Amino acid sequence: MRSTRKAFTLVELLVVIAIIGILIALLLPAVQAAREAARRSQCSNNLKQLMLAAHTYVDTYQRLPARQSGTGNIATGYQRLRISGWLQLAPFYEQKSVYDAAMQANDNPWSDNAVSHWQLTIIPTLNCPSDAGDIPPRGSKRGTTSYAFCAGDNYEASVHSPTERSDANQAAALMNTPIRNRGCFGRQDYNSLANITDGTSNTIALAERSRPRRDNDRGSVIYDTSGDPSAYIPLTCRAYWAGNAYISGAPIFTSDTSPGYRWSDGAAYFAGVTTILPPNTAVCAIAGGGWSGISGHFAPGIYTATSEHPGGVNVAFADGSVRFISDTIDTGNLGVVAPSPTASGPSPFGVWGALGTKAGGETITGF
Repeated sequence: MRSTRKAFTLVELLVVIAIIGILIALLLPAVQAAREAARRSQCSNNLKQLMLAAHTYVDTYQRLPARQSGTGNIATGYQRLRISGWLQLAPFYEQKSVYDAAMQANDNPWSDNAVSHWQLTIIPTLNCPSDAGDIPPRGSKRGTTSYAFCAGDNYEASVHSPTERSDANQAAALMNTPIRNRGCFGRQDYNSLANITDGTSNTIALAERSRPRRDNDRGSVIYDTSGDPSAYIPLTCRAYWAGNAYISGAPIFTSDTSPGYRWSDGAAYFAGVTTILPPNTAVCAIAGGGWSGISGHFAPGIYTATSEHPGGVNVAFADGSVRFISDTIDTGNLGVVAPSPTASGPSPFGVWGALGTKAGGETITGF
């Protein structure tokens, strides 16, 4: 007697395949969420390591590093006063060999023809794994970073005036005078922890600035010649952001390397972050009022914190703690001009602005 084996019918196979497809569709978001949670955790750990390095630097030198410093001056020579705080901190997060190579080369952060090519080094601690950008929309990649130094709630600049860099004989360029901010970091500005009178647990030191993958992505910089920095209001910058990208026709700065693709450059365009506009909105160099026509790397700007994490950004406080700040954090009155970098008093930009200032005197709750 011949035995017969029952096989699946075509309909049954299609049903099984459909069920498997549905299960995959249901599980995929959970898997992606788990992966992003792991990436966000690593990103937070990077900030912890960088703040540990900053505190070790303080133990050694009794002050925080400057966001922007170096040999030479802003107009010409050696490091061009453009070295970032990341390089100053490098010996304290296990990158002393990179630091030594940079000091031996004694050149600027965009000259990638040094014998060691130290500028091209990719340092894992400086990169958030959520940042997918690897090829800059504009310019040449010279090492990447996902983080920046907090200047506070004022418009942040890298030179004193539009002419400081262009005239090598100008007294201001040769003097290398500091540019101080209401936050913890500036050009040639070395703050002690005692300067943070608002309290180290209430003052942001570092924050994320993600790398853009396209010209109109978050993290790209608007080159806004529409107003003088002395009269510019943040809402003007905010209007360029459409939620997931910049509006069509927005004046993106495309003349040189995109932010996030030059880790060793201390210019505010690359290494600064402000607490004015809410996280994950527009970033603007304010290039009117005499600044138009110079490099966007030098104009005063609103250098907004950005990330690839859903809903907010990681920030590190001066006490070494790391917290996740929501995109919906209170930003106060964005219809007023930002305070002068040397002004005293509370921030007009709500809780977010207050968290960026080191000596605003605010009482901070609810973040």
